[in-house]
Amino acid sequence: MIIAALSVIVFLFGLPSRAAVLDALPNAMAQGGMVHIDVVFTGNMSASFTSTLEFGGSVVPPMKPLTLWSPGDTINPSKAYYDEIDPTQSAMMFSSRWGFRLDTDNSVPVPTGTSLGIRMTSCTPGLGAYFYNSVGSGTFQPVFLTTAAPHDYVLWSGTMWHPYFTMPNTTPHGTTINATFEFFLANQTNSGNVDWTTTAGYEPGYTVGTQTITWTAIPEPSVMGLFIGASMALAVVRLRRGR
Repeated sequence: MIIAALSVIVFLFGLPSRAAVLDALPNAMAQGGMVHIDVVFTGNMSASFTSTLEFGGSVVPPMKPLTLWSPGDTINPSKAYYDEIDPTQSAMMFSSRWGFRLDTDNSVPVPTGTSLGIRMTSCTPGLGAYFYNSVGSGTFQPVFLTTAAPHDYVLWSGTMWHPYFTMPNTTPHGTTINATFEFFLANQTNSGNVDWTTTAGYEPGYTVGTQTITWTAIPEPSVMGLFIGASMALAVVRLRRGR
């Protein structure tokens, strides 16, 4: 019975087509394409920031574990994101499709001695956010409200940036995950494209803007769930044979 059910699992879901040790995570394009929050700094103190969601907010990216993004593959243990992403470790669901992009056509330069700030003001419990870089051992730096992040904000140059967002693989299938961000003018200059270490406050007189983004949780089906599904499929096959 078990062997037959496992055979049905293979028939229904297939075997991994490849098995590689990855030195980089699947990027936004491999996950289905980039989608952006377009931010405008107006310079108007009473309405300093506006923002829009690309595609009118109609795109809700899935958040999935590596086993679904890249079946059979694992993460090089020397990489900084091994503990969070590898299927044998935390096996977190992730997505990097959402990114921040400054609308330079409609923005004005920030005043001297200031920078753009992005603060996460709220999110679905368990959501993590990371600054990612695959060079060398890799960078997977906690940012925003993620545990161990230095601040709940980053200072930003305005250059397009796609953080990696994560959720536990135990999140129920179909759960809507969300995060709300605040855009503000910081009273310190930033270091690099994304600066998560510099302490900054609000530049006096300027207002903030807000935006919320969402994902849909697509965790890996449990082995028991697959077994039950395979058993049901096998029962249907037997019933048809009996008829």
